[in-house]
Amino acid sequence: MIDTRLNLLIAVCEYGTVTAAAEALYRSPSGVSKQLKELATELDVDLLERHGRRVRLTPAGQRLVTHARALNAQWETALSDTTAAARQLCGPVVLGGFPTAISSLLTPAVVRLRARHRLLQPVIKEIFSRETLTALESGTIDLGLFVAGESTSHVTDSHIEVISLLDDPIDLLVPEDHRFAHSDQISLDDAADEEWISGHAHQDAYIELLAATRAIGYAPRVAHYAQELTATTAMVAAGLGISAVPRIAMSVSHPRVTQVPLTGDQVPRRRILLALRRGSHDNPRIATAITALRDAATRSQMPGSDAS
Repeated sequence: MIDTRLNLLIAVCEYGTVTAAAEALYRSPSGVSKQLKELATELDVDLLERHGRRVRLTPAGQRLVTHARALNAQWETALSDTTAAARQLCGPVVLGGFPTAISSLLTPAVVRLRARHRLLQPVIKEIFSRETLTALESGTIDLGLFVAGESTSHVTDSHIEVISLLDDPIDLLVPEDHRFAHSDQISLDDAADEEWISGHAHQDAYIELLAATRAIGYAPRVAHYAQELTATTAMVAAGLGISAVPRIAMSVSHPRVTQVPLTGDQVPRRRILLALRRGSHDNPRIATAITALRDAATRSQMPGSDAS
């Protein structure tokens, strides 16, 4: 395994400050600073320099990050080749994802992995989409699910491989006695006069809803703001408004609310991607986990599926 201090340097490169990198890697800023200073001393070069309140990599530091990423890819290739020689799958594989991906994709995938490969040790970790890249590079996770968006565009860097997993449609969530509750599908045009429960302006649920409604000529009248599914569902059930929820988020049914598919030319949806370190795809543990996730994604899109 390559020097772990190189991964600390990569994290500082990604996050821009030692404090942010340390927080993402669950380390103390003082510990990260100390290790990077030790690395710079051993190499007899300056790796970081102050730039206002932030730090940036020196030219030497930038070159070292490039080499570190190449070494990481070579290490993953070596692991893949070694693991392929094993008679049966064993050892850990860490799967990261955002909350709704955990409930609807990661959990059923891990259940199947444990049932089919008793020596394999799959682990789930909650990781926000914007943290996927650093979590992969630091070794915190081996596979990461994330929602495509502006904040995750950097995940497609050359040292990370990205696989399209599924397009997740956005459905309406309405009270069980709402006029939409018994409809097979509803267009966003029909919901123009409704009061909405949505996330804040910077959150993906609101961004998706706003883009779709603007495309057909209106902006949603948001009465209440909530992103977390339990809070949203409680308000919808109480009749405080309707909401737009990702289809896979409702893999477990809730009382007093009804999920209604949207129809029309402007149906909002999330693109869910799977990221891994380049060179690790041929590792049998990784490849088996990818297959399990693809199966879970397929089942999640089946009518009436509970993704289990």
